[in-house]
Amino acid sequence: MTTGARYDGTLEDGMAHQLRRASQAVNASWQQRSGDLTPPQFAVLHVLGEHGDLDQKTLGSLAAVDRSTLTPLLDRLVARGLITKSTDPHNRRRQLVTLTPAGHERAALGRRQAQETSRWIEELLGPERLATLTLLLKELGDAGRDQQPQ
Repeated sequence: MTTGARYDGTLEDGMAHQLRRASQAVNASWQQRSGDLTPPQFAVLHVLGEHGDLDQKTLGSLAAVDRSTLTPLLDRLVARGLITKSTDPHNRRRQLVTLTPAGHERAALGRRQAQETSRWIEELLGPERLATLTLLLKELGDAGRDQQPQ
């Protein structure tokens, strides 16, 4: 396998392929620790825990979950009793999302599970390479967000 940044036509050297493989490895590690909560579900619970009640559009933006994925994701969290959804009394077109007490507890457990996954990656890469990777992935993710249709 080459280490150059250019795609040379082989799947093994394709950067997108390697990102997908890395994502699968991280998701598998997450699922071992948290079989009942997906990373996007955790992101929603975490954002609500940080910001309090939010409208659905703002929540999706802060959690980096697209609109087509967010509605069924929220419906699953409602069914589990982790969040509630209600109509904004000042704007009937807006849905407000609220973390329940059970949701607060699950978000706290999720934060511990996310820390365990981060420790696993740090043990694998070391702190300096992990910091570099995190910065690069954030930059790539931010660039992708700028290209999303609004």
